Amino acid sequence: MKRTPLAIIFAITFIDLLGFGIVIPIIPSYAEAGFGASDVMVGLVVASFSLTQLFFTPLWGRLSDRIGRRPVLLLGLLLTVVSYVLFGMAQSLEMLVFSRLLAGVGGANISAAQAYISDVTRPEERAHGMGLIGAAFGLGFVFGPFIGGALVGYGYEIPGFAAAAISAVALVTAFFALPESLPRPGQEPSDGATPTTAVSTFTPRMLFEALQRPRIGVLLLLFFLITFGYANIYATFPMISTRQFGFSEREVGYLFGFLGIIGAITQGGLIRVLGDHFAERQIFLAGAALTSIGLAGIPFTTGTGTLLLVLAVLALGSGMTAPSCLSMISRHADDRQQGGILGINQAIGALARVLGPIWGAFVFQIFGMSWPFLTGGFVLLAVVVLARYALWESPPAMTGIPERSDGHS
Repeated sequence: MKRTPLAIIFAITFIDLLGFGIVIPIIPSYAEAGFGASDVMVGLVVASFSLTQLFFTPLWGRLSDRIGRRPVLLLGLLLTVVSYVLFGMAQSLEMLVFSRLLAGVGGANISAAQAYISDVTRPEERAHGMGLIGAAFGLGFVFGPFIGGALVGYGYEIPGFAAAAISAVALVTAFFALPESLPRPGQEPSDGATPTTAVSTFTPRMLFEALQRPRIGVLLLLFFLITFGYANIYATFPMISTRQFGFSEREVGYLFGFLGIIGAITQGGLIRVLGDHFAERQIFLAGAALTSIGLAGIPFTTGTGTLLLVLAVLALGSGMTAPSCLSMISRHADDRQQGGILGINQAIGALARVLGPIWGAFVFQIFGMSWPFLTGGFVLLAVVVLARYALWESPPAMTGIPERSDGHS
């Protein structure tokens, strides 16, 4: 495995996602206090990033097959830098929305990063390589919100400019240190690597066909629901934190950072320990139950201590649920369908991250501050019920006994 390019792509992804983590906790208050956005409009601003990312992720992946991974990565990083500069310079709500739409276009180059890893790793090492992107996401959500929370006290524009500067570092690093990974025509890849497109073209027909497969279809539906239920809070948690709990914008950033820390610990080590003693579906079921409790419990906390406890339960649950669901999806997909199924799943997740904040902001404004969290908790409770009956066609696998992959795991 080409360790140097992997280290570089990890560093670039981490630095880029650090900028994303800086701005995400302050977007609701920026839109509301800075430009008078309604609660529903706040949800639309938050969802706008995922909307363009949903459409551009497969486009970037296909373009990287034609012109190379490096140019697509560089272009995505450049657009990200410009988007954060516009974020900091925003003089209107329309300009703020445009900056987030542009950020989603730039952030969609994650498909080129995945393809890059596929190019420089052998098949047996690919899971570890792809895990680096997950680790970069986790670390970005740990450190970014803390930085954003510390900077927002100096003005909303400062976190935006800081994110632009950090993404510019990633751009410069990629320009000077990242080689092209896609072999030239007629050139054989080295080290046994097998270049592939990480994200397949998403079409409604592909989704329909995948949903018709009993186990894969159920797992894709479950992944959509858990992502949608959790995404309810992206726009509304900062708003309830300031309005009901009286936290400052800086403290909201720290709360997001706390969520990131617990999530990173869960996905980085705890889930491996649990995997030695429990089946994936058992971990998934327990994680969904904890996520449901954490979401529904947020509005009923009475102090900082109880809120941190509920957030810890929420982060623990989500850290158990998403990885175990992705693992089951990958395990039940045929080897020849891995790219297509995971591409569909990625599109489903992006769609859930579009609809979740919009729904959360809508019920927040229409029905009250508690409703995004209650509906999110209800969705995760539905996941528990559906998973319990859909994934338990046979007795749960015992510790140390691998689950069968013939559709009766």
